[in-house]
Amino acid sequence: MFADHVAPTSRRAFGQVIEWLVWCAVVGHSERTTHVFLPLDDRGVDGIVRRVDDEAMCAVQVKGRTSLAYSEIRTVVRRTALDDPHITFVVALLDPVTITLGETVYVMDAEAVLRLGSPSSGPNGAQVELRLPYPPRPDSRWTPYACPLTDLATHLFPSAGVPPLPARAQVVASPPIAQPFVPAPPRRRELLGHLAELEVMRLLGEPPTLNTFKSFPDLEEAEYLVRHRPSGNIRGVQVKCLIVPDADFHGGVDFHGPSFAPSPLTDAVILAWREDLGGFDDHAWIIPAIDIPRFVSTEGYTFRLPLRVSETKPSRFDPYRVERAGVAAFLEARVAPAL
Repeated sequence: MFADHVAPTSRRAFGQVIEWLVWCAVVGHSERTTHVFLPLDDRGVDGIVRRVDDEAMCAVQVKGRTSLAYSEIRTVVRRTALDDPHITFVVALLDPVTITLGETVYVMDAEAVLRLGSPSSGPNGAQVELRLPYPPRPDSRWTPYACPLTDLATHLFPSAGVPPLPARAQVVASPPIAQPFVPAPPRRRELLGHLAELEVMRLLGEPPTLNTFKSFPDLEEAEYLVRHRPSGNIRGVQVKCLIVPDADFHGGVDFHGPSFAPSPLTDAVILAWREDLGGFDDHAWIIPAIDIPRFVSTEGYTFRLPLRVSETKPSRFDPYRVERAGVAAFLEARVAPAL
């Protein structure tokens, strides 16, 4: 488990550090060209490792800890994450002082986690607990899944991914067709929020003077940074999605209070998804984070900005209304130096 003095936000940061170091080990120690692809939306896979020459690919979820409990790495996997049999789990130990991973990691598939782990119940529902001896013990049931960190790349592909084609394919009997795995769809609000982010990224990708960067992990107010290439100026962007049945509906978007900061360098870009249109409205809002406390209290775990698409009645948010097609031009004017 984590040390008691590590704050929750630090735990999340250490988790990201462990992921980055795992990706570095996969790429740096691989004898063949290997790349890592990171997700635009968190849906259970932390990254996909792809070997270039034979196109072998492996979906990976990384778990880790910064300290041991009774000479064990103790971590948990959500039971729902194990419904996908195509994910490989990598468990590593991080030294929080030197910011290095231990010499040994564990690599296993969902079947091994289910078979050897201990079912339990946690704050997020059903889970499976892993207690992995560290260093590995010869008599442990987990030992076959331990490997040197330097060999991680080669251990990812034998049980997952696309194998290289043989020179002469052997004729084998076709296996019985198994019922395909159908993952649970994301909640509609999460899906539409992701589509809003993609739409804003599409708009920001059009001007050649702008370059957009995404935060990994997505833990702070600024999910994206937009850099103005001619000047080098940078502004943060947080994307929100207002979901309404029609233009006259009074809705709102929620903000996470603990991570909110009234920064003069961050803008909230809010798109409106209209159910009657099955798409985004032609209007949007761009509200500087520093202005938001003028309209609502930002205290508490969450707070909401009340918004309505229709312009039939005046609103205090009207000054922030823009054409959706003009989002990039508006942000470019914000980030570019004043003449």
